[in-house]
Amino acid sequence: MPRRIIVKLGDREVSDQPGDVLTSVLGSCVGVIIMDRNGPLTGMAHIMLPERTKGMPEGSRRAKYAGPGVLALVREMVNRGSRRGDLYAKLCGGARLFGENSLQNIGERNITVTRMALRKLNIPILAESVGGETGRNVLVEVGTGRVVVKVSGDSMEVI
Repeated sequence: MPRRIIVKLGDREVSDQPGDVLTSVLGSCVGVIIMDRNGPLTGMAHIMLPERTKGMPEGSRRAKYAGPGVLALVREMVNRGSRRGDLYAKLCGGARLFGENSLQNIGERNITVTRMALRKLNIPILAESVGGETGRNVLVEVGTGRVVVKVSGDSMEVI
C-alpha cells in the first residue's frame, strides 16, 4: 500500500516502494531529493541551515545542516544498495521569505552550500526549483523520478 511520507524540518526519509510519496513544505529550507537511476530508491532531506556555526548545538535532527545532511542521505542510499555513481539530485526551496532586508539570506546560502556538498560528492543536479520569495509544497513520487512543486499561490511545475 503506497504511503505518504512527510519529511519533517531538519530530517530525511528514504523509500524504495514505488507509489510512495515523499512530501515536505519548504520556505528558506532546501529539499534535497536524491534518486537512483537503476531503481526506485529515493530519498529526501529537509535542510534547515547552511552550516553549523560556533556555539550552535549539533542537535538531533538528521539533516539540519547542508553538508552533513547531504552526506548522511547519500550514505543511507548507498547502505540500502545504491552505487554513488548511479545517484542524481533535484533541489527545491531556498526562498527569500522576508524580503531584501532578511538577515543573511538563509535561503540563498542553503542553496549554495547544498550545491557545494553535492558537487563534492560528484552527485549531479538534474533539476531545480529554487529561490524566489514564496514557499513551496514538494511531492516526490518514488519510482518515477517525478517531483511536483507547488509554489505558494497558484503555480505548479514538474521537475
